[in-house]
Amino acid sequence: MDTATRDTGLTTARIIVTRRAQLRIRLGFAVVIVGVFQLQTGLPVALAWAALYVSLQTLEFFVFRRVEGASALTPTSRWLFFSLMTASSMAFTSFGFLEASHGSWGVACAGILWSGSIANAAIVSGESRAALVCSLLPPVLAFLVAPYFIMANGGGIDDSITVVTAGLINAFGTVAMWSVYQRLLKSATQAREAGRLALLDPETGLPNRAAVQQRVIALQKSNPDGLVVVATINIDRYQHLRGAIGHTAILHLIRRLAARFSRAYGDAPIARVSSANLGLAFIAHDMDEAYRIAAKLQAAVTTPVRLRDNRVDVSVTIGLSEPGDALHFSTDVSIIDRAMIAADQAHAARKPFARFDPELYGNPGSTLSLMSEMLRALDNGQMSVVYQPKYALRSGAIVGAEALVRWTHPERGALRPDLFVQMAEETGHIAALTEWVLRRAVADQRRLHAQGYDICISVNWSGHLIDDVAFTDVALAVAAKATGKLCLEVTETAIIGNARLARQTLERFREAGLTISIDDYGSGLSSLAYLKNIPADELKIDKAFVMNMATDAVDAVLVRAAVSLAHSLGLQVVAEGVEQQAALELLRAMGCDLAQGYLIARPMPLGDLSAYLGERVAEDEGQAVAV
Repeated sequence: MDTATRDTGLTTARIIVTRRAQLRIRLGFAVVIVGVFQLQTGLPVALAWAALYVSLQTLEFFVFRRVEGASALTPTSRWLFFSLMTASSMAFTSFGFLEASHGSWGVACAGILWSGSIANAAIVSGESRAALVCSLLPPVLAFLVAPYFIMANGGGIDDSITVVTAGLINAFGTVAMWSVYQRLLKSATQAREAGRLALLDPETGLPNRAAVQQRVIALQKSNPDGLVVVATINIDRYQHLRGAIGHTAILHLIRRLAARFSRAYGDAPIARVSSANLGLAFIAHDMDEAYRIAAKLQAAVTTPVRLRDNRVDVSVTIGLSEPGDALHFSTDVSIIDRAMIAADQAHAARKPFARFDPELYGNPGSTLSLMSEMLRALDNGQMSVVYQPKYALRSGAIVGAEALVRWTHPERGALRPDLFVQMAEETGHIAALTEWVLRRAVADQRRLHAQGYDICISVNWSGHLIDDVAFTDVALAVAAKATGKLCLEVTETAIIGNARLARQTLERFREAGLTISIDDYGSGLSSLAYLKNIPADELKIDKAFVMNMATDAVDAVLVRAAVSLAHSLGLQVVAEGVEQQAALELLRAMGCDLAQGYLIARPMPLGDLSAYLGERVAEDEGQAVAV
């Protein structure tokens, strides 16, 4: 009985529950035995045996009637159960002895009864070795006693050996079949568990991306006329949230959000399709209904999520896609990928949700091939640098210019800078592109200086380079050859994402005499903390606030506040996107330092910039003479 200690409480509990459900069958079988075999033993003896057997079964039922799981079993109760199971098997086997004492026919009946008891042992023992021993041992021992009854009824030694051998073979066969069955059961259980785990996110226990894809296929088969839509729910500022509350808390937050979204859409299964994205597949009559469902999902996060004693404000952006959005040039972009891309497109458009736009997405495979061409374009004249002047609002002079890269492709024509610059960042070619622009800007500044124009040249600095120490060394070596001021424009999001490294890198640039400008202020998180800690000289207000400030009172207020804040911190202010005279006058009244935009001048090649600066000087001299 030592093997009982190797069985888990859960296994024992399952056997108890199963035996409780089979109680009527065992009792009914006892009645059949009494009815059939009482001809040998006599009715009184059979009834006495039945009373003993039923008592043991009833005792087992009442003692363990409340057991449903392993938690209800103690080591003592497990030992008691196996003891009762052994007693029941012994009681069942004992009827064979009563049979065997009534002649050779009774011995044959006893052998049949014990053989049946041995076979039954494999059935009632479940996964428990202890239960197998308890059920199997009494009938096996009974076979060993069989020679006594055989010889008492005139049988010989050979008959006894045959019966005992048959009983042992029966026992060994039963153990072998039980072992094979357990291996097959374990293998099937493991396969089933592996299949289940393959559809679950290991960190949150939610369904995963594969589960969503499986559900899409199932919905398409069961609803051939319906519109299958996949929605991916992107948790805004996920990396920031995870850094703020920790990994364990972010997983708890994801589970809480999944529960909210599930309730918002009728207890639909919500999956985790990536670290920052939840997702679900559903049937809609049309995309208008899909938009309404997306709005419901958005509404589920209007109130903060409570995590222990904290309340976390969460916002999400939702991307939608349906099979008709498939791209003609690629079969690898699945419906889930397209929904995730749609969420990115919604982010870029500052919308709460959006459907996948294939035209906006373009052809990444074709675009990726541009990167192999870009490095050659840097040397074959396809790349160029244009300059957009910066206008000093107090003096009216052009005091600087921003260097902007342009690419004229021989087949595709003029390419959008945001297209190839972003691809250069994603593929690691941004360092080569930035170095080329910086070298051109330094060389062009030397040419302007030779012509008598000393202006500050601004160069955009990618956030992907902010922690590249080796490239910083290269840039400083190039900047050391400048004949005038150089300004590096770094986006605020890049600074926030790498605050410590950004500070170290930017301090090295400032020590080398370069000016640091925080570009696109207002387009990111606009945290006041980094304005205090980052060594910047200039703040550049994003054009999204400047372009409409003459007609939009809210934009005007925000620009005024940014100017006041920057000046309080000792920063010079540049407003980009100035396209209206009224906006220029407002900026001048607010005390803004510099303006940049189409109203001042469009980006122009170096030769045109030189001519433009000459014209401005001539105008200023003409006005001075007139005065």
